[in-house]
Amino acid sequence: MGITSLTYTPPIRRDAVGRELDYELLEQASELYAAGEQLEATRRVLRHLFPDQAPDLSQPFAFTQGSSRVTVRVDDGVCFVSVPLVRLPAGGGSVAALRYVLQSINGSGQLFQARLRGDDVVLEFADKLDGLHPHKLVEVLRRMPVEADRHDDWMERQFGATPLERAPIAPLDGGELERAAQIWALHWDEVDGLLKEALRKRSVWFLNEVTGYAVHRLRFALPLCGSVLPRLLEAAGTFNNADVDPRKRETTLAKLIKELQALPPDELGRSLGHVEHALSPHGDGTPDKLASLIGPGHYRETIEKYLATGYSLDAGLAMIGTYYYLLATHAWPAEVTAALKDGLAAASGKPWREAAGLLLEHAAELVERFSGDDDEDDDDEADAGDGADDAEAAQ
Repeated sequence: MGITSLTYTPPIRRDAVGRELDYELLEQASELYAAGEQLEATRRVLRHLFPDQAPDLSQPFAFTQGSSRVTVRVDDGVCFVSVPLVRLPAGGGSVAALRYVLQSINGSGQLFQARLRGDDVVLEFADKLDGLHPHKLVEVLRRMPVEADRHDDWMERQFGATPLERAPIAPLDGGELERAAQIWALHWDEVDGLLKEALRKRSVWFLNEVTGYAVHRLRFALPLCGSVLPRLLEAAGTFNNADVDPRKRETTLAKLIKELQALPPDELGRSLGHVEHALSPHGDGTPDKLASLIGPGHYRETIEKYLATGYSLDAGLAMIGTYYYLLATHAWPAEVTAALKDGLAAASGKPWREAAGLLLEHAAELVERFSGDDDEDDDDEADAGDGADDAEAAQ
């Protein structure tokens, strides 16, 4: 018998918190840069990104992003940004680790590169202030810590490297660990059942929904870090990529399911923890974004068509997966986050047709409650049509 429903469990991961940034400061930075006042432009960028700290760069400025520690300093007209990565192991493992750095971290045209300082591998960026456009600095500050988080645990696990100036990660307590193990087991059992349905259906649209659910539900529910997150993301780069051959996507996901179902509990425990982010790693949750994904438009019409023609599994999974996508990748006002969770809780355990109908109705009410002004309806409609394609690609 195939999978008949999906179960919602309250997340252990803390809700994403958005930060109001003053984009006028970023505009001012661009104007100052064009006027030749590059140091002040750089200061405005930092005031834009870190409104509570307003660093003036008279001394090095450091912040924590996930498990990464980032330092920004200006010296003799040059801006330096660095993120410590790992310390190489003694012996032959260091050669393999360096090969990994060259092949998987460094790249031609990339704004920052990994450098070897003694036995330490550090991500570094340096640029003269007169060549440092504000948007370039924003990209560096947002991307470098993410890349460090992607690779540091992997290098520890694969090559025996040791952490380098790692930011603290708050461990889960005993009750959270027990719940996490239950969520983990349930999730991969459900994904296994959904993948079997995908193999039977041979529908790329449905496969996209399955692979999106495999990633976003887990990232919403658990505060993943450590060695597990890079494994998940590396595999997702194949199985959740609509441009990859469907059979390769299916094979990659099937292999990952088996590996992670057999993951030792202690390794899972080491790969869970609460971290701090000075810069929000999530997109801004806006009324337009909500409307584009679950409001009127091509994507919602497709789901309604599936439901009306008897493909209730396809419709139900699409709605559930989209709710998880919204929660996992965006920072919403608290009332929107609560409403999205309420919708998932109401659909939990319901047969596919009932779950799809319930969430379609819930989504319509949610968009109406949190949408912008009525006189912007025409613009929202156009955005929704474009967002449907974005949703399918993201999932």
